[in-house]
Amino acid sequence: MKKIVLILMGILLCLPFSVKAKTLGDLKKELNSLEEKYNTANNNKKLTNDEINNLTSEINTITSSINSTKNDIKNAEDEIKENENTIENKKKETDELLKFLQVSQGENVYLEYLFEAESYTDFIYRYSVVSQLTEYNNNLMNELKELIASLEEKKKNLVNKKATLETKSNELSSKMVVLRSNLSTYMEEGTTIEEDIKDMKAQIKRYVDKGCKDNEDITSCGIKKTNYVLNTAKGWSYPLARGCVTSEYVGYGVRTDWSGSVSGHHGIDLDCVSEGTTVYAAAEGVVARVVNYSSCGGNMVFVYHNVNGTAFTTVYMHLLRISVSPDQVVNPGTKIGEVGGGSTASYDGCTGGVHLHFGIAYGHNAYSFNAHSLNPRNIYNFPALVYSGGGYFSR
Repeated sequence: MKKIVLILMGILLCLPFSVKAKTLGDLKKELNSLEEKYNTANNNKKLTNDEINNLTSEINTITSSINSTKNDIKNAEDEIKENENTIENKKKETDELLKFLQVSQGENVYLEYLFEAESYTDFIYRYSVVSQLTEYNNNLMNELKELIASLEEKKKNLVNKKATLETKSNELSSKMVVLRSNLSTYMEEGTTIEEDIKDMKAQIKRYVDKGCKDNEDITSCGIKKTNYVLNTAKGWSYPLARGCVTSEYVGYGVRTDWSGSVSGHHGIDLDCVSEGTTVYAAAEGVVARVVNYSSCGGNMVFVYHNVNGTAFTTVYMHLLRISVSPDQVVNPGTKIGEVGGGSTASYDGCTGGVHLHFGIAYGHNAYSFNAHSLNPRNIYNFPALVYSGGGYFSR
C-alpha cells in the first residue's frame, strides 16, 4: 500500500499545470468580437459627460477587482511552490526510510528483526524500536497524503482564479474600447484598436496561408517547418544585460512618476542605457506580433511564452530597431531589437526619452495586452527606482 501511495505521489508531482492553448479559431473569434465592439462604439460615439464618467467609474471598479485577483493568484502560486518544496522534502525523507526498512521485500523484515533477539529484554527493546519506526513511517505517509491533497486543492483554486481574471480582463477590454472610441484625447500606451484589427487580420491570413487549421495552437502552427512546439521554459532573464528602473507599473492607476497624458502604465521602464543597446527575449518563446511606428509605443515586439506551465506574453516598446519577425522562435540569447525612445519620439508620442518599456501579461494576449497585464516585479527582482536610491540589475 505504501509503495502505491508513493507511486501515485510521483505521478501527481509530475502532472503539468497546463494552460489552454489559443487556437487559430480563438484568434478569429477574438477579431470578430473586437470588430463588433469597435463598430458598436463608433455607432454610439457621442456619449454624454455623465455616461463617460459612469463608464470611467465602472472601469476603475473592474480594474480594482482585477488587481485584487492578480494578488490572489500570486499568493496562490507562492503557496503552491511552498507545498511542492515541502512534498519533495517529505518524499526524500520517506524514500530513505523505506529503503532502510526494506519495505519492497515485505513486512517480514520486522519479524526477522524481532526473532533475532537474544533475550526477552532484547525482544522488548526491539519491539519498541519497530513500533516507533512503524509509527514514524505511517505519520510520514499521512503527512504526504495531506500535503498532496492540499496541493491539488490549491491548483484547482488557482485555475478558478485565473478564469475569473480572464473574465474580468475581457470585460475591462470591452469597456476600454468604448471609452477610447469616444474620447479622442484618451491615450493608452500600446497599440490602437485600428492597429489591433489590422494586425489580427494579417496574422490570421499568414496562418491560413501556411495551412494552419482552426483547431491548431497559434504558437506552433505558424512554424511547422521548424518542427518546433512551444515548450515550457524554466525561468526568466532580464531583457537588458544591465540597467536600472525609472518608472513603475501602475496598471490603469495614476502615474506619479511622469507628467505625460498617458493613462496608466502597463509595464516597467528600464533605463541607464544608451540608445541602440541590445534588447533580449525574456524567455524562450515565439514572436507573436511586430508593430512599427505606433503613435503610442513606437516600434514594439510581442512574444508568447509558456513558463513553468503557465502562458505569458511579453512586450518590448519604444524600440529603435526590431531584429525579429513574426513566428520566429526566440530564447534569452535572442536579440529582439535595440533600445530607442529618444530619436523615436518624432513619431512615438508616449516616450519621454531613451528607455525600454517592458511588460508582462497573463495568457497569450498580444491584442488585449493591457487588460491582462501584471506587474513585472511579481516575477523579477528588479531594484527600486534609481531616483530613490535603487541600484542596477544585470543578467
